[in-house]
Amino acid sequence: MQTEELYEIFLKAENGITTDTRACGKGMLFFALHGENFNGNKFAHDALKAGCIAAVVDDDSIGVSDQIILVDDVLKTLQNLAKFYRRTFIEMPVLGITGSNGKTTMKELTAAVLSKKFKVHATKGNLNNHIGVPLTILSAPRDCQFLVVEMGANHIGEIANLSRIAEPNLGIITNIGLAHLEGFGGENGVKKGKKELFDYLREVKGARVFVHGGNDKLMEVSEGLERSVFGTEEMKPVVRFEMDGGRKFVWAEQGYESKSRDIQLEGDYNLDNIAAAISIGRYFGVGREDVGKAVSDYVPSNNRSQVVKTASNKILLDAYNANPSSMEKALESFAKNNKGDRLVILGEMRELGDFSFESHKRVVALCAELGLDGIFVGVQFYKVKEFEGGTGRFYEGVEDLALEIEENKVEGKNILLKGSRGMAMERLLPHL
Repeated sequence: MQTEELYEIFLKAENGITTDTRACGKGMLFFALHGENFNGNKFAHDALKAGCIAAVVDDDSIGVSDQIILVDDVLKTLQNLAKFYRRTFIEMPVLGITGSNGKTTMKELTAAVLSKKFKVHATKGNLNNHIGVPLTILSAPRDCQFLVVEMGANHIGEIANLSRIAEPNLGIITNIGLAHLEGFGGENGVKKGKKELFDYLREVKGARVFVHGGNDKLMEVSEGLERSVFGTEEMKPVVRFEMDGGRKFVWAEQGYESKSRDIQLEGDYNLDNIAAAISIGRYFGVGREDVGKAVSDYVPSNNRSQVVKTASNKILLDAYNANPSSMEKALESFAKNNKGDRLVILGEMRELGDFSFESHKRVVALCAELGLDGIFVGVQFYKVKEFEGGTGRFYEGVEDLALEIEENKVEGKNILLKGSRGMAMERLLPHL
């Protein structure tokens, strides 16, 4: 079936696309994706029974009918349909966001700011891969005015592929740091992979990128592009936190007096995300008061920079993910902005390959340098348990630490809880 024909069927799917039969319902179009551990083709008929108008499959043993659509490759078909649909939004701004850290927070802040003026559709959660990006596009309403697409990657070529699907005309890279080192093959590989977004935009007429002027790597990879530079005294907005009876932020902008506003984000590392959202919003004409309210009202979720107060402790929950760059920033911010009895509970960082031992060793050493009492969880941390100069307590798994805390309660602490997604460090919350 041609993409144009499938698009006509897609338009009849009043309740959109699904790839999960558990979420199937009336008026949906089912795509039978498959991988190493699952095969959606087997559930095509279940999807139809649940009310889907059709099922797209690539296994001819399923049979073909008016409701069973056989294609060569379901994933490729999904991606091609997303590209076709995206091209129906001819003049619409499409912002691609990538980077080593902070993509989701920047995406949510930027969408919140832009929503004060436009009907914005943005990536839900972190659906930012080869499946999530097309699903994001295909779930955009027909009257959408601004599309914000988060793009994640763990190897070279992935951002280039996602850019060809989403076809952004705007771009921002949060940073180029130490993340997914195993897949990228080192820091230079990360740089090459992340800059693929800007490389794509070099070929797009009228494209613009937004760049933090204080980041030499980002200034380098954006050279020659039409760009809006922010985050330096010369190129406003400059954002800073203030601690005066509460958590507040202010920003300096040409022609305006700085104004302090309450904020619900923690961590100095979020200043760049705020500055980016302000810069993008102001470029597209969002009023200053609306920008300030959007940032002030933003409430972090999904284990990102959340403050959780239990009966015994105050916890900065930043456990959605971790890599060497984000760990360093989080630890330095926590040490700077938290006084009293401080404790960091850190889960191991994944996908670091040959860089893993030295990276975990550096985190342990940094905690000692910053004067932070540390608890380190996971096999990778356990490997550096005996390293000279390292201090702290080490546990092979979250369950081991949970048992220890049950026997020896932790009370009266300011706690940073962080680790890679696979560690699910938030499991410790009921014990803290």
